[in-house]
Amino acid sequence: MSPYGARMLAWTRTAGAIAVVTGLYFVVPLPQAGPGAGGGLFQWRSFASLAGLAILTWLLTRQVQRALRPERLLVEQVTMLLTGVNVVVVFFAATYVVMADQFAGIRTRLDALYFAVVTLGTIGYGDIVPVGQAAKAAVIVQTVFDLVIVTSAITIVVSALRPRGRP
Repeated sequence: MSPYGARMLAWTRTAGAIAVVTGLYFVVPLPQAGPGAGGGLFQWRSFASLAGLAILTWLLTRQVQRALRPERLLVEQVTMLLTGVNVVVVFFAATYVVMADQFAGIRTRLDALYFAVVTLGTIGYGDIVPVGQAAKAAVIVQTVFDLVIVTSAITIVVSALRPRGRP
């Protein structure tokens, strides 16, 4: 395959993966906590969130390992990271949809997706605010996850792109 064809294939796969993951986010039913949700429900959701974080960490690790293969083109490495970041954002957006009653400003799935992206970018406009303790904990977890795991994945791939023998 020509380099142009490989680049087009990488971007097409990434666009498709992002469309599928984001599309599923908007159509898959998600449970929402209401007032007075029981402690058992909270424990179950906490366990599910931790399991999800473990799976996300594993997926990003696999993406980085795949991206670092010597035969990978730069465009393939970049698009693989974009796909991984999209999955992270959608995971946290889904978490925020489920916890919408813990936030001031999250009324739709787009609101939750927007908040997850703004949190990833560490922008924080203040239009959506976690007001419940669980929401504040979830935002802290996303911020730390983004800073540690996502940034590490990007740093590892970018470092591997530097020519050998030069600082």
